[in-house]
Amino acid sequence: MEETFQIKSLRLKHTCGVVHSSSKITSEWLAEKYLEEWRSEPYWRLVKFRERVYKETGLHIGYYKSWFARARAKLILYGDAADEYAAVYDYGYAILQYNPGSSAYVQCQIRDNPTPFFQRLYVCFEALKVGFKNGCRPLIGVDGCHLKGAHPGMILVAVSKDGNNNIFPVAWAVVEVENADSWTWFLDLLMKDIGHHDGEGLTLMSDRQKGLLDAISVVSSKAEVRFCARHIWANFKNKFSGTAYKDLFWAAARSTTKHWHDSYMAEIKELNEDAYNYLSDIPPVHWCRHAFGSNSRSNMLLNNLCETFNAVIREARDKPIITCLDWIRRYVMRRNAEKWEGIQKYEGRFMPFVEKVLAWVYEASLNCIVCPSRLDEWEVETAFDRHVVDLKELTCTCFRWELTGIPCPHAYACIVKKRWRPEDFVHECYSKAKYLATYSPHIKPMPGMKQWKKTDLPRPLPPLLRKMPGRPKSHKRKKEAGEDAEERFVKRGKKPNNCSNCKQPGHNKRKCNNPPGVIQPKEPGRDPSKNPWVVADRNKRAARVLRRYNAESVTQPRQQNSSAATMQQTFNAPPQSSQTGSYQPPPLSQTSSQQPGQTASQHPGPSSQTSTHQPQTSLPPKLRPKLQTTKKPVWHI
Repeated sequence: MEETFQIKSLRLKHTCGVVHSSSKITSEWLAEKYLEEWRSEPYWRLVKFRERVYKETGLHIGYYKSWFARARAKLILYGDAADEYAAVYDYGYAILQYNPGSSAYVQCQIRDNPTPFFQRLYVCFEALKVGFKNGCRPLIGVDGCHLKGAHPGMILVAVSKDGNNNIFPVAWAVVEVENADSWTWFLDLLMKDIGHHDGEGLTLMSDRQKGLLDAISVVSSKAEVRFCARHIWANFKNKFSGTAYKDLFWAAARSTTKHWHDSYMAEIKELNEDAYNYLSDIPPVHWCRHAFGSNSRSNMLLNNLCETFNAVIREARDKPIITCLDWIRRYVMRRNAEKWEGIQKYEGRFMPFVEKVLAWVYEASLNCIVCPSRLDEWEVETAFDRHVVDLKELTCTCFRWELTGIPCPHAYACIVKKRWRPEDFVHECYSKAKYLATYSPHIKPMPGMKQWKKTDLPRPLPPLLRKMPGRPKSHKRKKEAGEDAEERFVKRGKKPNNCSNCKQPGHNKRKCNNPPGVIQPKEPGRDPSKNPWVVADRNKRAARVLRRYNAESVTQPRQQNSSAATMQQTFNAPPQSSQTGSYQPPPLSQTSSQQPGQTASQHPGPSSQTSTHQPQTSLPPKLRPKLQTTKKPVWHI
């Protein structure tokens, strides 16, 4: 017999609540579903990712589930980060094979385990070496940034400037930590690749990182060293903040003559001698334009070269090591190709950067008054100073021409006066020919990791977890003034602890040696503020009220006596009856103070008590004292 079912009731309309969660939504399912989105947008924020999931599925997912989904997606896309450290030797040999003349150095660390641990990797392609030597100015900025992957580390970079004043990456390396040893290793390899022994004729720009200055003094002792002025100001304003200090500091740093620099420093000394001493301890040759050398043809005060490159490679810093380094290689290869193709159709002797600078120089030269001396020597007068220009030696006493290689407004005025072309006096480092020489060498393409030749060297393990000395920081970095200005939190002072034995602040009962004390009762309300501004404002308001009271007391006649007489007459008047022949009550009596046989007329009425406590003058409500009145009397009929 076939089994059948019978439906007795059917409710198609549900009234239960909707649940926006499900255990079926796992991180594995989310990673596979949104894999292509994570591939195209690696820095997809988790907040946006959770909103996308809710919009498509109607379900809420937690933060940790979204975090694990992103981690699994990256694992599928890039593989295990630990596995790529075993192929670092293969990556180095692949660079040497497909880009002959390049540099790739791998350094490992051997411990008790016979298998070495990865420590450092340095990369500098032949095209970047030749491009720097042939077309770039001898100026290099060095800086470091953190890796954000599963294994800690640092990326050290060296970046220069091309003829159009754009960045030109030269070399980069992955090291275990940023210290004097790692910087010495990096700079030693860099100096060998670019051909500057002891740094002679080279200008290095740095942020004064940990151990970098010591490494420069060892490897590049003859190089000109500049410090990033923004980092100097960031440290300076922690002790001496304010708009006045900021304007004077930057004016002193940008001054191209010693006279103006000394005048701005003198103004800082007038404000605060400690601030003057702080800046004087830093040699001007490191942060002031008037003391810079002219070999690099740059007046650069900031290390924006490395900051820009670090911002570009931010997308690669959370990837495994070989994927990260190959991402940087492909970016530099693609950028060099785009720069070389873009300059092919450009017509002009010098780069567009020179045109922008000369346009500004032309506007400034309109205020210059020139006076010829002899041959190519001129005297140029401005609204604030007078300078001497030598067109033959390509110099000006303002030092801007020698510093940048582009005529200053004073030289521009003299050149135009002689009807010459200002472009003929621009340094050759800004020319199109130098720009082409920079980007003509190209980085050759490389096949994928599976096609690299396997070396016989041991397979390194991931770097050891390095425990930094000291207690880990429990707070975030200290932000600069103006950073995250929209977030304003009021930090209240910590309330001191009071001892439960002696009732005194500053210690507890366990360490107390004082006799027991008694807590004095405190008046209700908050203690008045002792802030100098609040105290001064309080005194001003009190003085204003007192002046108003004195003015009113002089202009208004006193009415206390007449008021008291009226009140006495009112209280002593017998009660009046509204109807004829009605009951007449006996005289009023006060039970609290009336003696036997004393009538109401003999007893002092309430009017006399009230008049004795009446204030003599009409004080304002804020200054009027509290009246000490007696209890309300009880009257009997």
